[in-house]
Amino acid sequence: MAEPISFEVSNGLPLIKIKTQLSYFVSSTLVLLTIFVLLGALPSIAQESAGSSVDTQQVIEIAVELNSLGLPIEMFNGFSALYEKELGSVKLCDEHIAFNEYKVCSKALKNEGNSPFILYSKGQLPTQTKVSPQTEPNPEARILAKNNSTQSLKRPSAPIVVLFHGLSDSPFFVRGIAEHLNSRGFTVVAPLTPGHGKLDAVADMKDPNLQARWYEHVDKIMALVEPYSDTTFIGGFSTGGTLATRYMILQPDEIDGLLLFSGALALSRNAENLGRIWGMKWLAKIVDGDFVSAGPNRYRYPDVAGYAGLTLADAIFEVRDLLEEKTVSKPIFAAHSLADIITPFYGIEDLMKAIKGDHQTFTVDPSYDTCHQDLVVSSVMMIDLKVDKTQLNISERCAVPKPNPLFRNMMAMLDYYFAQRLPAQRSSAQ
Repeated sequence: MAEPISFEVSNGLPLIKIKTQLSYFVSSTLVLLTIFVLLGALPSIAQESAGSSVDTQQVIEIAVELNSLGLPIEMFNGFSALYEKELGSVKLCDEHIAFNEYKVCSKALKNEGNSPFILYSKGQLPTQTKVSPQTEPNPEARILAKNNSTQSLKRPSAPIVVLFHGLSDSPFFVRGIAEHLNSRGFTVVAPLTPGHGKLDAVADMKDPNLQARWYEHVDKIMALVEPYSDTTFIGGFSTGGTLATRYMILQPDEIDGLLLFSGALALSRNAENLGRIWGMKWLAKIVDGDFVSAGPNRYRYPDVAGYAGLTLADAIFEVRDLLEEKTVSKPIFAAHSLADIITPFYGIEDLMKAIKGDHQTFTVDPSYDTCHQDLVVSSVMMIDLKVDKTQLNISERCAVPKPNPLFRNMMAMLDYYFAQRLPAQRSSAQ
């Protein structure tokens, strides 16, 4: 007989742990609570939690049933483990989580809107090898064989898009794009870049290893998602675009395309000149003082730390150096407002000249006066922003967030970009 099932909740999703008398670790499976209700498994789990034994065959059937849902269990576990290390701890999310969403919450964050998340698409499951009862009569061995048969397969087969947010921002600002792509059948991963979204970011905004932490985080996220699809796109908003571009240049064989939204491939002349002055980052730490993370926008720091801004400049300079050293061919989608004075469009133009490929651009005419940070904001996102305008100088250009008036057009162009590369997406783009 197997030992009783232990049942607990982690990050908004139930966790099942099943052990056999041989002490084999049979499975660690995350599923939504509603899925258990649909499977009729919840009453059984409650009964087993009370201390009664569980039938091994029933355990097998539940494990097989949950496996058939196509949830990227190991990716969820790895996602949580990564942020538990980065943030110190993770906790059960209090706010509503969508049926197809996995989110990592933490007391270290300003609120749950700053949390990293995954919007997953089951996609088409690979064919699994059936185990014959005659050749494999042992129930425990049968489960292990089924697990082993799926470990080597990439599941789910839905294409994956990884979107990194911008400097002083949070994953909230890529949610509009993420939800659109997920509705088109993509699994979308929205990481939280180290030093962001936190209640206390003083140490992070002065960390001499901040740039290295950003790079390491990108590497870990990409390594985490790699086993789950044969098709992976990387991209980001602003600084997230810088980090994504660097990774694409260094690991072109791992990426099928690059997506940039207000991509920070250039800064203003003054900002870049400051970035080239020796000792300026040390001086910036002094000027920054104790960095304040609270402000009128719940999902963004009120200011960009000078030190972090200069760290971004270093990353941009590194990307340019890499482009001179390497020859890369990869299709790029770039959306940009021509009224953006934070990250000038010529940075994108220079990148597209250096990278070979069938590139597509979507530009917002200056007449719309769409600010840098507003390019990725949809009308739906504005409902959740709830910015405290009493803390803003509303006479300043770009002080008050506004939705991108051409957000839907931008998404339509993004659909077209994917339709040229993924046959399965063509019907969605038409």
